[in-house]
Amino acid sequence: MVFGLVSVRSETVVISEIMYHAPGNKPEYIEIYNNTLTPFDIADWRLRGGVEYDFPSFTASNPALTFLKPFERIVLTSADSATLRAVYNIPSTVRVYGPWQGHLSDGGERITLKDKNGVIVCTVEYNDRRHWSPAADGAGHSLVLKDPNRIVDDWRNWTVSQRPDGTPGTEPVA
Repeated sequence: MVFGLVSVRSETVVISEIMYHAPGNKPEYIEIYNNTLTPFDIADWRLRGGVEYDFPSFTASNPALTFLKPFERIVLTSADSATLRAVYNIPSTVRVYGPWQGHLSDGGERITLKDKNGVIVCTVEYNDRRHWSPAADGAGHSLVLKDPNRIVDDWRNWTVSQRPDGTPGTEPVA
């Protein structure tokens, strides 16, 4: 539904933070956020764009691994979990998945999250030009979704993190 120029479509699972051009040798990351009270089975979901990551398949020995809890934030990364946690001080309560294959383009690209049936769950195209803040282009800040209840694939719904390194896995600092 669109009123004037403002889109009010809400998505359930969203890409909520992107560190696409980390300074120095810091790893890249993408945060995924469940914007609902509903748990989601993320077994065999896929992240595509400049990076490729396939979520693990369901296993009875660790069923919680493939369920995204209500209002949970998880982080996908180019590094191993221990490295990402150490570099960005991510709490042990936040689940980290990776490493992914490839790397995010410093100039911008489309990132797409698909479910196990290939249906697009969320997609966003970021950029380092025009309306996108240069603070996320190697200056140490991440791109942060302003409002998960609005369309994700709209540059007007993105800003930069208030803190250097962003807030992977936690609520953004206002």
